[in-house]
Amino acid sequence: MPTFIAILTFTRTIIQMKNKAVLPGGHKYFLEAYKGIRFQHGGVGNSDVEKILLEEGYQPIRFPEGRRFWITFKRFQAMNRWLRCIPDGAEIVCQFPVYPRMYRLMMNKLSGRNIRLVILIADIDGLKTGNKEMLEEEIKLLKTAKNFIVHNSNMEAWLRQYIPAANASQLGPFDFLAAPASANRTKSREICFAGNLAKSGFLEHLAGIPGLNFHLYGKGITSDMLSQDNCRYHGIFEPAVMPGIIKGSFGLVWDGESVSGPSGSLGEYMHYIFHHKVSLYILAGMPIIAPVFAGSAEYIRSEGIGWLVRSLEEIPDLVNKITEEEYRLVIERMRPLAAEISTGRHLKNALHDLD
Repeated sequence: MPTFIAILTFTRTIIQMKNKAVLPGGHKYFLEAYKGIRFQHGGVGNSDVEKILLEEGYQPIRFPEGRRFWITFKRFQAMNRWLRCIPDGAEIVCQFPVYPRMYRLMMNKLSGRNIRLVILIADIDGLKTGNKEMLEEEIKLLKTAKNFIVHNSNMEAWLRQYIPAANASQLGPFDFLAAPASANRTKSREICFAGNLAKSGFLEHLAGIPGLNFHLYGKGITSDMLSQDNCRYHGIFEPAVMPGIIKGSFGLVWDGESVSGPSGSLGEYMHYIFHHKVSLYILAGMPIIAPVFAGSAEYIRSEGIGWLVRSLEEIPDLVNKITEEEYRLVIERMRPLAAEISTGRHLKNALHDLD
């Protein structure tokens, strides 16, 4: 019997050591979903979040990757090993939406434990697309957590409709781990728009806004966009180089199909989010023109880094009224904000504010 007990104890020790080898030390983790993905414009914010979490001592939870038929079983095994090893009282950060199915399953299993699950809401696909069924599924997953990092007060108010007791902190602008541009800009009638052009149907109607020239960057360019006499398409570039190369005097934030105001689900979605392009323009030292109804409007107003409009048709008169001195002061105000964004300060503050 003593020999059997010794063998059993030794076997348990080996199993525990194997499990611990999967789990790095410490009690702060994050669900890693963006490592090794090459981003051009959209998505770089998610990748930067993971880099900042690593800097802050969070350990990545990773599952095996691959396309073979047994990979799902291996991922399920890995999930169960993590669930056994993660101690009570640990903190786990995940970015939302959560696309890997195994991560969603893991979140549901963690919800009944003494684990501090923090959801950073990067996007809400159901709101963005106007898909009610998708939104219901997203809300169900959000309810597995009590702690949230949201973009702004509008998104926080939306969240509290479904989770009234949510412990939430606000991120503000996304961090963007790229070097701020060094060149000074001068006022002109040149406007920059960077991002996913495919979801920006209003770009096909810019010829109706006389006296302005638009510089476009990103994927999804259409023939109708290219046909606009006042638009020039520059192509797709690596995110890190964008602040130093984009052309124009003003950075435009806008979405939807219409130049006259918010339209469709994307237009309405602007109320809740902080576009990643706001951070790009700040790093580029490019004063911002944004909708008065945008989720970033209060930040732009309070920091004095741009101007707010109700329609794009207001921009020509607005540019005429802006003095050279006003333009220069806006650029000066952007410099310290660029330093914060380029070093991950916003996410670090948001995590601290949850404590």
